[in-house]
Amino acid sequence: MTDKEIYLFLVDDTSNGILTLKDDDGTSFELEQLGLIPMHGVLYAIMDLKKIEGKEVTEEEAGIVLLELDMDEEEDMYYVQTVEDDELFDEVMDAFEALPLE
Repeated sequence: MTDKEIYLFLVDDTSNGILTLKDDDGTSFELEQLGLIPMHGVLYAIMDLKKIEGKEVTEEEAGIVLLELDMDEEEDMYYVQTVEDDELFDEVMDAFEALPLE
């Protein structure tokens, strides 16, 4: 998937919220979208890792993946990257956890 396809999938209210991505080595990961948080002029997608290579994750592998979603409308460019910064990760997760349950 391209960054644009990933971005549009994650902001689409009608999607099923299950996203399959491949890393640079070709390993596939199935992630379930838990929510979106707008912060610092971008969107952050909170994703729960469900499967690796089609197999359910173990307790050690399980965890949250945070994706930063950004776009430039004038250039029609979309950017998706994982958040590696621990402080930013914690800040976004704190904001997500502070949201009221629907």
